[in-house]
Amino acid sequence: MKIKYFFLLLILFIIPSCSENTVEPILYGNLSGVVLSPDGKTKISGASVTTSPPSNAIITNGDGEFKIENVPVGNYVVTANKSGYSKGSVSIAINNSETTDAVIFLNINSDYTSPGMPEYYAPADQAENQPLSITLSWYNQSSSKNSIDTTWFDVYLMESGTTLSNKIASNIVDTNVSIKNLNYNTTYYWQVIAKGRDTAKVYGKIWSFKTKSIPNNPIVLSKLVNGSYEIFSSDINGDNLVQLTSTENRNWYPRMNSRYNKIAFTTDIEVEPQIYTINKDGSGLFKVSTISVAGYNNYGMGICWSPDGAYIIYPHYDKLYRINMDGTNLTLIANAPPNRNFKDCDWTSVGNKIVVQTIGINVYDSEIYLMNADGSDFNLLVGNMKGKLDNPSFSIDGKKVLYTYDITDYQNSQGRSLESHIFSISVGGKDTVDLSFNKYAGTNDANPRYSSDGSKIIFTNCPNDGSALPDVWIMNADGSHRSKIITNGTMPDWR
Repeated sequence: MKIKYFFLLLILFIIPSCSENTVEPILYGNLSGVVLSPDGKTKISGASVTTSPPSNAIITNGDGEFKIENVPVGNYVVTANKSGYSKGSVSIAINNSETTDAVIFLNINSDYTSPGMPEYYAPADQAENQPLSITLSWYNQSSSKNSIDTTWFDVYLMESGTTLSNKIASNIVDTNVSIKNLNYNTTYYWQVIAKGRDTAKVYGKIWSFKTKSIPNNPIVLSKLVNGSYEIFSSDINGDNLVQLTSTENRNWYPRMNSRYNKIAFTTDIEVEPQIYTINKDGSGLFKVSTISVAGYNNYGMGICWSPDGAYIIYPHYDKLYRINMDGTNLTLIANAPPNRNFKDCDWTSVGNKIVVQTIGINVYDSEIYLMNADGSDFNLLVGNMKGKLDNPSFSIDGKKVLYTYDITDYQNSQGRSLESHIFSISVGGKDTVDLSFNKYAGTNDANPRYSSDGSKIIFTNCPNDGSALPDVWIMNADGSHRSKIITNGTMPDWR
């Protein structure tokens, strides 16, 4: 009997020890939410969000939102924290396979005050005659007591006549911003927006200023800019350079019309060089010609205004044309001698005469003639010489003609000159004077034009080996007192 009871007890102990343990599965849900200001209007980005018991920690995005996935089911306290704010918490429950939404409100610390209204002090509101490069300055009356608080600024600028507001500075802490390359004679509006860590924005007043008027420069020239030639104006010292064109084409041979405040020039904007005009401030781009300015050894050179400013004359191969400044009434003036093209010209009111350069296929094969404005009475002034001959233009009184000539008589296949000098000759063909007696050896003078009062000559000079671009120079009418006024410029005119 005792053995029977022993085996019964042994079975009772063995059976439970062989049964499987039961493990409860871990269930998960998701948590999402947003962190807001107490009024619910401002979404607070960059806040740290944690849970208790711990799960993942996360930072709110730009819209103040956060999301934590795969949070074990249970009850949690969700806390949001950001520098400058009091902590905010909310109790939530995570349920299996569900997303629980949470909204947490953060109060700004009591020692923080939002930025005050930006107050401007330079330039003054409605200030005029301002430079094209200017610094906008302001101050801000934020009464923050916390050293970690920062005020950031956005600055907007808008040009009159447009609806586009350009943000010229974003999230800067400095209370000034510099701008440059503004337009002449233009009103600009500007506004500063202050922002604090509470993300609230305080909008400053809209102020305005007006830039200075475009200078009345008497000199125009062509200048190489980023691989293309553009038209500029300048004062007589080479200062106040103003870029008048920005077409990224070859814009050159500018000629001033002081009577109508127009500048004519040639451009290959339509491939073949055509004549365009602009106003002295660069506005009013207008196409004048329909027949190109071209010929032997001539790509867009040789245009000039009539003395009254109403017409332009220019060469087209073996023909010389006159055209109204509005592009009408194209008229043939003259035909070049056989096997010749027209290359350059000028027109004086004294005797109503035109001086022209004719040229053959060979760049060294050239002459200068005088004729009446209607093309009659065609007379040789400077005959064909061995060296390179170029650039005829009248003196202000119409009694002399300037031209350039290489005194070395050098010739090669590239049309190079070694020592090109400026000469003057009377319209009677006498009294030839070398005006380049002070020229540096190994350089070429070119493109001579008299100043508006006839006392000066403006011209270009460059090394004869092509190692540098031409510079613009001036000298007295007798060739004395040469001085460089503009680096990297060509084909100047002074009227």
